[in-house]
Amino acid sequence: MIHVDHTWRLLLPATLMPGVAVSAEQLRPVISPLATLGKLALALMLVLVVFWVFARVMKQLQGGQSGMHEGLTCIASLSLGQRERVVVVQAGEQQLVLGVTASQVNTLHVLEQSLSTRTTEEAGDFRHKLSAALKRQVTG
Repeated sequence: MIHVDHTWRLLLPATLMPGVAVSAEQLRPVISPLATLGKLALALMLVLVVFWVFARVMKQLQGGQSGMHEGLTCIASLSLGQRERVVVVQAGEQQLVLGVTASQVNTLHVLEQSLSTRTTEEAGDFRHKLSAALKRQVTG
């Protein structure tokens, strides 16, 4: 019988060494859970990067179309049900109150006084009250 040194046993396949018994467990490749997790994380990162690039490209493509909606702005919106809303839209110089449902849009009223001036005054007033309250809390 041929005597095989331990270093040669590692280099030669088991089929070339007669008289050396190798179990099925020794021939099965070892799969590391950490390596599998790393591959999964890389695949997820690749998908997220592709999604981000696609979103950026779509945003750039839609940026050129924003000129069509120039002068048309949604000022306020109030939900009345699952698919029913009341919307205030600024169209040029006029503000329209619209009733929007799943099947139609109706003009409810044309506002005489602009809502945006009232809203900005209220927002400014709220901003001052909030900053005053925060200053009192910090000093107190």
